[in-house]
Amino acid sequence: MDKTYYLPERLFWTAFLLLKVKGQKEVPYWGREKLEKVRNRRLRRILRHAARRVPYYRELFSREGIDLDDFQTVDDLARLPVLTPLEVRKNPELFRPEGRRRETLRLLSSGTTGVPRWVDHDAFSVFTNAAHGERIRHFTSSVRKKTRNYREASIVVPLGSASQELQEYVSRKAFIPGWKRPERRYFSMLDDMKSVLDRVHEFAPDVIRGYGSGLNLMFEEVFRSDRDFHLPSSLVYSADIMTPAIRLRIKEDLGIPVYSLYSSVESPQIGFECGAHQGYHINEDCYPVRVVDEQHNPVPDGQAGRIIISNLINRAFVLLNYELGDEGSILPGNCACGRTLKMLNLEISRIADQVDLENGRSFHPITFSEAVCMEKDIWQHQAVQKEGNEFDLLLVADPEADRKAMEGRLYKEFENWFSGKLRINIRFVDRIEPTPGGKHRALVLKPRD
Repeated sequence: MDKTYYLPERLFWTAFLLLKVKGQKEVPYWGREKLEKVRNRRLRRILRHAARRVPYYRELFSREGIDLDDFQTVDDLARLPVLTPLEVRKNPELFRPEGRRRETLRLLSSGTTGVPRWVDHDAFSVFTNAAHGERIRHFTSSVRKKTRNYREASIVVPLGSASQELQEYVSRKAFIPGWKRPERRYFSMLDDMKSVLDRVHEFAPDVIRGYGSGLNLMFEEVFRSDRDFHLPSSLVYSADIMTPAIRLRIKEDLGIPVYSLYSSVESPQIGFECGAHQGYHINEDCYPVRVVDEQHNPVPDGQAGRIIISNLINRAFVLLNYELGDEGSILPGNCACGRTLKMLNLEISRIADQVDLENGRSFHPITFSEAVCMEKDIWQHQAVQKEGNEFDLLLVADPEADRKAMEGRLYKEFENWFSGKLRINIRFVDRIEPTPGGKHRALVLKPRD
């Protein structure tokens, strides 16, 4: 049941949001000196908080003799060890502040890397991210100028996407005028896509948002069936990628602009595309990005490496120097659009392969993650296709977990999801090896002949 927020609290967060929204459109055009001054001030604040109240950092600083005065810029974050999703999954309490805790919103990652995570966000973080929506108003500005009845469809996973939960939290905790609040509807990307298309067509949205792979499946069906379908004014995707071929055809054949956000549950608005579509402008005043090699040494701009992020605004779950599992490069030079924020090119993002079965049916690989993500004693998982309908499910679990009971629950959960169409062999292992490129994948498909 949703919590009820009373008038004084809702008035406070309404005023907070209005103040935060002011000037956000200008932030991407700030001079570098101003941006770095704001960013470094936020860095020092989060470090002081971490040193006082967050167990992982307090113990790290004490053990290594780290002096906070040594941290003057975000480049100094290289002094800290790199965190991995698996470390955070195993010991989440180490990253939450001790003592009196304020209310938080707990978001669940999709687990496409095989390591689903629960990440807490405090209200300051949630509303600051909501205000950052002004930075990407170019995605929908032309539509909003034409109509007061703005409609938005979101293609999400059944458990609710992070963006959906963030939007609903803001609507409950603050007053959003009706004329400013879009009419949103959510559609599951795991439903039959023909049914999804029928419902989206009937809703007639101005903008469609969703997982890149979800929008990919939707427009593959549109092009395949040559059916009537309400065309939105723009598409916005995140979480994983759309294929270049589908994206290009949507733009050239349908005339629909497609934009992308770079986001994660750890840092909801890392970056965004502008109209030039040359890369992602990084919201580096809040989420500075570093790119490193396999030994975690920084690489020069233009060279690909592992992406490391730090969240400077969320005090409810402090993550500094955190490896997302993606690869990319910082683009040298400035964007033609005039924004001064650094740009990121994603070399390898979270790509979701459609799984084809022997009976001609197919499903989205995130279904595996949906089936196991509620088991909090599972630290990591990977589904390995042996034959068409047979998969080994490898699990790294807490040593103290009741594995027999967990196995029973999982077999029941897979039966609910797949109705006996898959043969699942559950195997508990000590470690799941990364791919040769150093990536952890939730799904490994058998090579096609």
